Amino acid sequence: MNRPPLRALIVEDQGMFRSFLEQWLEIQPGFLPVGAAGSGEEALPLVVSAQPDVVLVDLQLPGMDGLEFVRAARLLRRHLRALVLSSMVDPLALTRVRESGVEGYIEKDAPPMALAEALKTVANGQPYYSARFSETLTRERAKSLSVGKILSRREQEVLGYVLTGRTSREISDIISLSPRTVEFHRANIIAKLGASNMAELVARAKHYGLG
Repeated sequence: MNRPPLRALIVEDQGMFRSFLEQWLEIQPGFLPVGAAGSGEEALPLVVSAQPDVVLVDLQLPGMDGLEFVRAARLLRRHLRALVLSSMVDPLALTRVRESGVEGYIEKDAPPMALAEALKTVANGQPYYSARFSETLTRERAKSLSVGKILSRREQEVLGYVLTGRTSREISDIISLSPRTVEFHRANIIAKLGASNMAELVARAKHYGLG
């Protein structure tokens, strides 16, 4: 007895690529396209009405990003599986993907056959992470072991937010520390990494695979 096709939702803000995914999904055996949206906010009602089994979601979206969308969508549909699509190879972004609990990740420039394999693997409940994803995190993990001997876990956390341009006040609100404590951590980070300004801090962070 053949199982019913798996219902697939697309969340992608780039119209041309979204159209490609819609057309591509139409010819994938075992899948039924049930909708497409240009943002997470637009897609959440579709999670309720279309009841997808799997979602192909861009990591970078306007408003909530792809990982935030998946977290919100799973409050509405608990067993929703997610394949994240992105052109990013930034180690911090890939680490967020790995720690988010999504089932898969593949680059947008992957060939259609690789995309089909990734979608089938994720839809079947198995993890799929591209070779580039795994190679990047393996390489950066070795660097992070080195920086772990220099910065505390809290300092690494603060540094991550500093590198995204967050102010001390914003960081304090996110991680529930006083602005004064955040400033203390920032000073320690700059001293430990031997940086004298923001440009040097970014360069040193990249050296350790943190930027």
